[in-house]
Amino acid sequence: MTVRYTALASKMLSGKLAILDGGTSTELDRRGASMDGMTWSACASIQAFDLLVETHQAYIDAGADIITVNGYASSRLVLEPAGLSDQIDTINKKNIEAALLARDRSGNPDVLVAGSVSHSLGFRSGVNKSIERDVSPNQFSEAFDEMFLFYEEGEVDLVLLEMMSLPIRMMPLFERASQSPLPIWCGLSARRKDQASEITGHHDGSILLIDNIHEASKHQFEGMGIMHTSVELIEEGIDVIKATHDGLITAYPDSGVFKSPNWDFEEVISPADLVTFAAQWKTSGANVIGGCCGLGPSHIEALAKLS
Repeated sequence: MTVRYTALASKMLSGKLAILDGGTSTELDRRGASMDGMTWSACASIQAFDLLVETHQAYIDAGADIITVNGYASSRLVLEPAGLSDQIDTINKKNIEAALLARDRSGNPDVLVAGSVSHSLGFRSGVNKSIERDVSPNQFSEAFDEMFLFYEEGEVDLVLLEMMSLPIRMMPLFERASQSPLPIWCGLSARRKDQASEITGHHDGSILLIDNIHEASKHQFEGMGIMHTSVELIEEGIDVIKATHDGLITAYPDSGVFKSPNWDFEEVISPADLVTFAAQWKTSGANVIGGCCGLGPSHIEALAKLS
């Protein structure tokens, strides 16, 4: 663990609320970066490097203690089907470089840089559904190993497992994450069909959130939480996590609608309303609060007042 990670973790265990950044990809979208129908924001580091650095800096300026590498969509699982195999190394190393450069320029060396790994297989323009195709266990393992090697060699402080919701993809990722010397925070995504239904995984309504939490809990990650999920479900998710996880608790919702490859910001929650929810999450035990897709620097600036 890096000295800066240990320092912030110690503060959180003593009661400090740490502030995570907001959605990196959607903020790039809002600022005019090109979003691709198959790879979303994955190529921003080679197409709009300066804008990516500025986006990270905006979150630091807003009060984020932790910024997230733009790696959600940059694994081989997404880039290879798009014909970008020869760019995987460059894209990911530039992603890390952009976050580290933003921290250097901020003058705040205590900001943590978090790598991001997802189990996404890519995107389809105009459709808000998970891509399904045949991927072997070995392909998953090789792709996840590659992403972790980028982060383990790239001087990041921790790794976020993001939008975890499908066990068949989660399990090989959890296995690789458990082998990493880096601290791991596992972010599970959820939804609820209606008020009479139980909370399920985001991508498959037949998989209960509690079952995904139990699977993740087997690996004793440093942190676990609910992310890319409606604000109304976060508190209940925290309560379920606390029953099986005694480490750090993270909470970072999304807001708005994904109309691939762009985010629709029209109905995004206001910063003031987000803070009202976030204050409840803090009381419920969240140690880290931030935003996911749709939530930008103004939301993080408002959240920072809770820390």
